[in-house]
Amino acid sequence: MKTISRSQAIADLRREFLKLVDTDHSLCQVAARRGLFCNGFARFGTDELAERLPWRVPAGTGRTEVERQANAWLCAVQDLAHGRLPCEGEVERGRLCAGWEEFFESELARFHREMCGDEVRVVPDVLLEPEVA
Repeated sequence: MKTISRSQAIADLRREFLKLVDTDHSLCQVAARRGLFCNGFARFGTDELAERLPWRVPAGTGRTEVERQANAWLCAVQDLAHGRLPCEGEVERGRLCAGWEEFFESELARFHREMCGDEVRVVPDVLLEPEVA
């Protein structure tokens, strides 16, 4: 089994996730609809998701509308031109998630297998010694 660094695993996952999103579909929406990665919006109840948005959502707003608003916000946060997903942008805000920091190396290895098709062992960046040329 190949051993890769945490940074390499994230770079590989980012590359695969960028294939699934566009200007109208955030990673959080895609993950929820497909049951991928962290499950995106699906991991929160409607009220909790509404509370995590940076603006006040009126009480009683339906799930579809809350997800529509959350998706629009995250589409603005993700910077596809620069390969930046909400996972990177959200770390600064901490509203919906803790970004990549939310996951252990073992979880990144599982996501890597699911998304990239490779069985890998993921280790913290500091544990992977550089290759000698």
